Amino acid sequence: MVKLKVGAMRKAKILAIVFSIFLIGCFVSTRSSKSPSEPDGFRSIKWGTEITTLKDMEKAEQDKSSKSDLVWCTRKGDTLAIGKAKLENISYSFWMGNFESVWIDFEGDENFETLKKELFERFGNVLESEELLKKMDKRVGEEPSTIGHVEQFYAWWGKKTEMTLSYSKNRHKGILYINSRMISEERRAYEKQKENEKRLKER
Repeated sequence: MVKLKVGAMRKAKILAIVFSIFLIGCFVSTRSSKSPSEPDGFRSIKWGTEITTLKDMEKAEQDKSSKSDLVWCTRKGDTLAIGKAKLENISYSFWMGNFESVWIDFEGDENFETLKKELFERFGNVLESEELLKKMDKRVGEEPSTIGHVEQFYAWWGKKTEMTLSYSKNRHKGILYINSRMISEERRAYEKQKENEKRLKER
């Protein structure tokens, strides 16, 4: 069983999701003017695919505090590269047993520039804004130290798929997060409902 830094990864994933929600609501104007076909999953696995049908997935060791309905996996024989950019690891998440997102870690300025170029060529350019990061820093107060590490941030939004690319030049580390828009929205609605039910029981 592959061991991952689940706690840190989970916190960063939550932050990336919060970034996406905030950006979609307030900065729709930063979408690319180019309209290429968007992916409906990742590496031949479509969003919503049942985990039981994928024989090459290995479950990662879960943090005790992590939610049981969200499972993280790695894929046997996965190619740790996108184009010419080298990757550190690729993690797949399944919510209620259905493929929801991909979390990709990479390191180094050269890999960042190569990956950014690859994504721009595939999905079009987006605007880079220092003011955008400043506003996110003020809006998202849960992890200010983590937000402060991110100097560059890009986002792509489609009808099926959302992507965020973030990079810290000081730490020389970056994250590419790709997720199913529909499943992520369903999961957030479900978690909100469960939280409301929990609060009612505690009253």
